[in-house]
Amino acid sequence: MGIQMLSLTPFTQHYDWGKPRNQSIIAELTGQCKANGADESPSDTKPFAEMWMGDHPSGPSSVKTPSSGNKKFSMHGSSLNDVLQCSPSVLGKQLARDGKLPFLLKVLSIHKALSIQAHPDRARAAKLHAERPEIYKDPNHKPEIAIALTDDFEALCGFRPVPELVAILAEVPEVLALVGKAAYAELKSSLGDCKKESHALRKAYTKMMHASEELLCAQMHLLMARVKAPRESNSDFLEEAFDLVSKLYLQYGDDIGIFSVFFMNHVHMKRGECLYMAQNVPHAYLSGDIVECMACSDNVVRGGLTPKFKDVEVLCEMLDYRGGPPAVVKPVQLDDGVRLYADPDIEEFQVTHLHMAKGGCLRRLFSKEGPAMGFACKGAGSLTISGEVQEIGPGKVFMLAAGVEPELKAATDLEFFVASCPPQYFRPPPRK
Repeated sequence: MGIQMLSLTPFTQHYDWGKPRNQSIIAELTGQCKANGADESPSDTKPFAEMWMGDHPSGPSSVKTPSSGNKKFSMHGSSLNDVLQCSPSVLGKQLARDGKLPFLLKVLSIHKALSIQAHPDRARAAKLHAERPEIYKDPNHKPEIAIALTDDFEALCGFRPVPELVAILAEVPEVLALVGKAAYAELKSSLGDCKKESHALRKAYTKMMHASEELLCAQMHLLMARVKAPRESNSDFLEEAFDLVSKLYLQYGDDIGIFSVFFMNHVHMKRGECLYMAQNVPHAYLSGDIVECMACSDNVVRGGLTPKFKDVEVLCEMLDYRGGPPAVVKPVQLDDGVRLYADPDIEEFQVTHLHMAKGGCLRRLFSKEGPAMGFACKGAGSLTISGEVQEIGPGKVFMLAAGVEPELKAATDLEFFVASCPPQYFRPPPRK
């Protein structure tokens, strides 16, 4: 009998936008919480930003123990990507050819805003990787979803409806100064024609993002004076934008990314709600804790709100310039306490959220033809496969082999998330 389950140690990322150790769900889930003390070392105060569960080479999980009828396996401490290359059958027949997972599961703990960014489509990702592999680490696209774990998840996502942007430009001369009167006039004349709106939006955003440092600093100074001054406004979205500008300025100072607030949707999501970022859609997470799942890639094209490399030319060229509400994924209730986050446009992954009451028991096949990656978020219980019992609790990460159907039991109220490939991923594409 081959490997049926791998118990994993996730990879922790300490990006500077992450929450402090004593506030971060990442530190809690990875067992790295620690009371603050006077003798803290610098490593004790580093932020906890992301928990990666997968085989991406930039942060592969490591294997603790396999669940297997074959006792010859000795994999403790090995990286998951090495194990999958040596034992590809755990992935199922189709995925075994490449020996890689098609998706990457994460938890993010966001203390300050992430960069204004977008993820390229497959063709552009391959081109960027071939030209600059030191920046763009792989040739894959990266559609992703973000499921809120807290009620304070905020993000910028996608371009606002163009009429909103036109109204903002009429009220905020500092934004108009960066966009220019010609682009503003084109935006106004484009209203009601989707193709013309997209063209005008491209021109306006590109002009703004290429503002000179001198113009940016001058207009930022004026904008901050306007934000701080008493004012009357009948526009809720404009007042919200001013409040966000004030917060971001404290985090990043004179950064061109702050002006993207006026172009993009500001999203507030409650626990369990899900945001969808398709390829080429601009976005930036602002605060909160989330479960994130994506195609297995680490390609990010940045344009602001970051000290990292900004590829403004590529970003402005690649973006999806359609104004409108942000895309969301509404979960489907499969059973009591079982919800599925999936979308027909997402090829590589879906996420199942399970909430089991104390004493609950169920059997679930997450994927017949591919593996499943999961972690417990809250509570305690067990996972049984072929009579072998594995205890699960907060931060317990596991990967199930293709076709494995575990029995799950809740010793207390238990909550966990499981990523897998949707069934259509394994079907041949329809003939044209």
